[in-house]
Amino acid sequence: MKKKPAKATPPAGPQIVIDWPVLIVTVLVGIFAAGLVIAQFYDAQDPRSQVSLSNLSDLIPRLQETTNPIERDGRYGIGLSAMGRELDGQLPPDTRIFITGMVGTNCTSLGYYYFLRNYLFPRDVEISLDGHATFYRENWVIGVPCDSPEVLRSNGFDLMIGFPNNNPQFVALTPKVMPKSQ
Repeated sequence: MKKKPAKATPPAGPQIVIDWPVLIVTVLVGIFAAGLVIAQFYDAQDPRSQVSLSNLSDLIPRLQETTNPIERDGRYGIGLSAMGRELDGQLPPDTRIFITGMVGTNCTSLGYYYFLRNYLFPRDVEISLDGHATFYRENWVIGVPCDSPEVLRSNGFDLMIGFPNNNPQFVALTPKVMPKSQ
């Protein structure tokens, strides 16, 4: 004897399944994004805040008026960028540059080296006399330091730059390099 197929029961309604991990991550990302947006408008009241949206909007016309990149960096950016751009325009492309005071276990002024290496490319910018500086830890550089203009000149360097008290000091080692004082 044949059995009659059982009748299918109609669905009781939509089933709501909550994926808790996805919901928690979504809420956390939303809270984080809202915090970033609120900070943009909250910091706009502080005149020292250069990263708020309203301050950046006010800065656009002034940046467009200033067409000289050195002047723009000096006025509205980082002064070291302006110095790097100015040196780039003054120095021949084959200049070899040595930056003193960058080797040691507590060198907190490596930012000067990174900025100048970037702005003076393709020039050779060194902080170790042997050309093999090893960046060991955050503020720790192993290399051969040199503060002697005579030794640097004999090793083929054209310009020595130092930053005593965070003020750039230039020593021309060869006649082809005569940067203006900053």
